[in-house]
Amino acid sequence: MKKMKYTEFTLEDCTHKLKCSHVIGKVNYKYYMDCIPLKKMSDGRIKILVFGDRYWKGYEYKKRIRYVKPDRIIRR
Repeated sequence: MKKMKYTEFTLEDCTHKLKCSHVIGKVNYKYYMDCIPLKKMSDGRIKILVFGDRYWKGYEYKKRIRYVKPDRIIRR
């Protein structure tokens, strides 16, 4: 199996969702972002590739690497 580079992954490859929240004052917006788990780190966090920009539509082409706790990731 060929190892894929991060730039080769697309939104259709996503298998999980990342639980997120955006707090503005007393208002808390909860939303989910598509992601691909890449690796489990030695300290228990998970390295993921996240697609999108907050809860905004039309930014699915954006992607970045994040390190998060495992309880923030759910299967799609």
